[in-house]
Amino acid sequence: MGPIQSIQDLISLIMRRLPVIMTILAIGILGALYLAVTSPRVYEAVAVIQIEAPAIVDSTNDAGLPAARRVQLIEQRLMVRANVLDVIERHQLYVGLPLSENAKIALFRGSTRIESVQATGRDPTSGASLVAIVISVQAETAQKAADLANDFADSIIGQDEASREARVQETREFLLAEERRIERELDAHGRRMADYNTQNEDALPSAQEYIQQELTQLAEQEAALDREIMSLDRERLAVRAGDGMGLGRTVSSLAQQLRVAELELAQARRTFSADHPEIARLEANISRLSEGGVSEPSGIVQQVQLIDTQLQQLRQQIAQISARQGEIERARARTPEVRREVEQMTREQMRLQDRYAETSRRLAEVEMLQSLQENNQVERFVVLERAVPPEYPALSGRKKSALLGGLVTLMIAGGVALLLDLRQPVLRSSSQFIAATGLRPVVELAYVPDEKDLLTTRITWYYLACLTVATLIAMVWLAGYLPGVPSPGVVGPMGSGGA
Repeated sequence: MGPIQSIQDLISLIMRRLPVIMTILAIGILGALYLAVTSPRVYEAVAVIQIEAPAIVDSTNDAGLPAARRVQLIEQRLMVRANVLDVIERHQLYVGLPLSENAKIALFRGSTRIESVQATGRDPTSGASLVAIVISVQAETAQKAADLANDFADSIIGQDEASREARVQETREFLLAEERRIERELDAHGRRMADYNTQNEDALPSAQEYIQQELTQLAEQEAALDREIMSLDRERLAVRAGDGMGLGRTVSSLAQQLRVAELELAQARRTFSADHPEIARLEANISRLSEGGVSEPSGIVQQVQLIDTQLQQLRQQIAQISARQGEIERARARTPEVRREVEQMTREQMRLQDRYAETSRRLAEVEMLQSLQENNQVERFVVLERAVPPEYPALSGRKKSALLGGLVTLMIAGGVALLLDLRQPVLRSSSQFIAATGLRPVVELAYVPDEKDLLTTRITWYYLACLTVATLIAMVWLAGYLPGVPSPGVVGPMGSGGA
């Protein structure tokens, strides 16, 4: 059975162990207060950046990255190791603290927050744009917290402008180079198509109608030349036959020969061109007949030679026509292959033209975006509220630490008092006697203290009074309210606003 059975037993235990309890409480509370007032205070400053909508609403304004993605990239660049170390060095953070670079970087990243404020009234899944960016920075002094927040705000605005300008410039240079490259490919492809069409002119699908007409004309010319050759052959035989019969043979009258020659000339003019050798021969024959007389043997020889020359020329023309027909037939045999090649080259040309048109369109959009950026007509970041030094610290937890320390000390003091009482289990009242034995005492006599007990009691109360006064004075000193004696607190008194 424990020593505490009722409220009276609890009060009796506290009074018996009051010096121990008060000593532990004094030591614990003063220790908790000292740790609370000597813990560093943390100040938090906030800067707000507003994202202004573009003055000119156009599809080209959305050519760059959205604001949320830009903020993400900027935050990543700001929180890289090199940049964080540069900020720590410029603002002289964590000076004198035995911390490694990794520890300083971790502390700095934990004390800095960059939060984005989404636009209201829009679908969250549609990539809604931002309306503001809130930068919160914690530091050991109010001015340093404000300086860090403003530094980050200026860095975000500067890096956003620089990154957008660099991105637009890089995109423009890439599109210009791509446009020139596609233009060179188009020119080279056009020359290849022209050379191929020239080399395969007769096999081109577009030239087949003309080739067919040319074949018809060549066949007609060949038939006419064959008829003319046959006529010249008959005439040559006639001339030779007339030469073998001698001069005594009678010939047709001069008028009849002239009439026949004129008819042949008229027929030849309908068939041949004006500069054809047959026309010249017939005209020469008519001139000779018009002068009169029968041809002499020397004239017959000259006529045979002229006929042979004409036959040779006609046969050459037939050979040229046959050669041309052979070329056309060979070219027409390659027409399917040429058609496939031409179609492939045409598709390639159309593909290059489409790529060139698309590149030109995108280049125009980028140039328009660059012009809008130069005139501040695109979405941009502006400082809506610069950070100011806060008046009170935030998130220090000094009061909470002191209260928690006092509660823990009270629990320890009560536990120690209870343990001391349990080491000497004594029945101190009739109720404890009844509870322990089940018997009711016949007589209950009160304890009468002697001189030694009274002296011990007076010394105990003096000790408790001195301990209480000393504890109160120490608490006033730690709180910073003791005139002339500075508190060990880092920043001001305990009640100056710590949370």
